[in-house]
Amino acid sequence: MAPSRNYYKAQIVGWSLYILASTGVFIMSGDDITIGAIGGIYLVFALGLTVTHFYRSILINLGWLNLDLFRLVPRVLAACILLAIAFHFAYIHIGNLIFGWTLKFLWNDQNLFAWGMLFFIWNLIYFAYIFFQRYRKEEIKNLKLEAARNEYELRRLRDQMNPHFIFNAMNTIRALIEEDPKKAKKAVTQLSNVLRSSLQTGKQEFIELKKELQIVHDYLEIEKARYEERLTINMDIDDSTLSIQIPPLILQTIVENCIKHGIAKLPKGGAILVQTIRHSDHVEINVLNDGEYIPSPEATSSLGLENTRNRLDLSFGKNAWLTIGNTDSGSVKTHIHLPISTT
Repeated sequence: MAPSRNYYKAQIVGWSLYILASTGVFIMSGDDITIGAIGGIYLVFALGLTVTHFYRSILINLGWLNLDLFRLVPRVLAACILLAIAFHFAYIHIGNLIFGWTLKFLWNDQNLFAWGMLFFIWNLIYFAYIFFQRYRKEEIKNLKLEAARNEYELRRLRDQMNPHFIFNAMNTIRALIEEDPKKAKKAVTQLSNVLRSSLQTGKQEFIELKKELQIVHDYLEIEKARYEERLTINMDIDDSTLSIQIPPLILQTIVENCIKHGIAKLPKGGAILVQTIRHSDHVEINVLNDGEYIPSPEATSSLGLENTRNRLDLSFGKNAWLTIGNTDSGSVKTHIHLPISTT
């Protein structure tokens, strides 16, 4: 691992601060300022840079950066002792040679403890920086992996939507072929409009509600051709909500669910109401249909709803949700809560 520019800056700044602190303490002590005294301070600077740099190379080659704390701490403590001894030995002999000192290496010298603490602080700062950088890289890596997983999941869910929708729409047209060929022909044209719109928007992460409502309108026209007077369609759309961003085919899936599990099971048919309400920080999308909601243990019956819930969660997190239940007026209400977003 080659030293980075930040490493060299930290080395120079750190040991320079030590020199400034040592010089300040020396001046405040009132001792005579001599060449040997000043030289000793700068000798610490030069030796500190050299020793810690080579020590860094050694600990990297030994793989200490990959050790856990339980194995790392005793090694660092032992290294601090050895560094203090080597540093003190070099400090005395170089000082004696250059500045004419007459110092001797003594095992009970208090400077040994001071050097040991100095190297312990160096290790503490260095490993704290390394672990922090590693933590940041790991966090970034995890965020990228999470984003990739979310993108894959969204793509998978979107890919599930088209076959699910096409299957139901084709069943509708198949039923019309024998009943009314002219309506079947018109339904094919309307289906092509729906497919064209869904293909254009299906790969997008978000689309305007206005475009989604157009897809819903075309789909309901197909169903209207099949159910005729058995299906009543009502729209109560707040114009201020038309520009909000939603995941594509979310609303279309809900409406499709209302037809398949609601209107289709009623002998006399029923009505569907699509409603949007804008609030200061969120938008409500309500779809009401005649019928009764009975939760089914079969996974296939709730595929559309679970798919929609998953897409809302992946797109907005806890800021969006979907609920479904029966109302006091005898209808089924599917409610979508969306945060107002300009994405």
